[in-house]
Amino acid sequence: MSTDRKTRTEQAQATTERILAVAREVFSRQGVAQASLDAISAEAGVTRGALHHHFTNKAGLFEAVLRRMDAEIAAELDAAWDPALPSWTAWRACFHQYFDAVLRPDRLRLFFLEGPAVLGARAFDLMLTSGLSELVEGLSDRGVQEELVVRDAEALAMTLNGAVLNLAFWVAEAPEHPGRMARAHRMLDALFDGLTRRSG
Repeated sequence: MSTDRKTRTEQAQATTERILAVAREVFSRQGVAQASLDAISAEAGVTRGALHHHFTNKAGLFEAVLRRMDAEIAAELDAAWDPALPSWTAWRACFHQYFDAVLRPDRLRLFFLEGPAVLGARAFDLMLTSGLSELVEGLSDRGVQEELVVRDAEALAMTLNGAVLNLAFWVAEAPEHPGRMARAHRMLDALFDGLTRRSG
């Protein structure tokens, strides 16, 4: 790859990053419906045409913001993973960590309030299927399988992702009731306990 080609690629990536950062802040502050693409492009230092080139429209830009936040959470979970823990224990901890991460105040509004309003069911599907193949692979680990009552890794991955997201939506719809967070974590533990052979 030539230096000029590499420079153009790096410049395009830097532009994309700048637009996403500005859009995330504006969407969080104003809501997607009230946010102006003209204002976002001006603040990011790009033309409206450049914004459309990178993201097509406001919904496309918003989805890119959600995907970026999801990637941030994945990186946080990777960093927190403790290989010294037994496999099933590590996955249990990972789900609890994800639950806290996705409901962090700076993410809650975009994932759970703006997401469904802008993208409809696609917002739920985006989070439900994110990292699904890696989760299925992890739940197929021999150490995990030996702990489980039902050893269908794919069905279990969908069940756990769905349970976590439904609990997260439940917490997000009433953030003024902080007790819901603790209750949701307790429910996750009860679900995990019910899946293991030692529970009986």
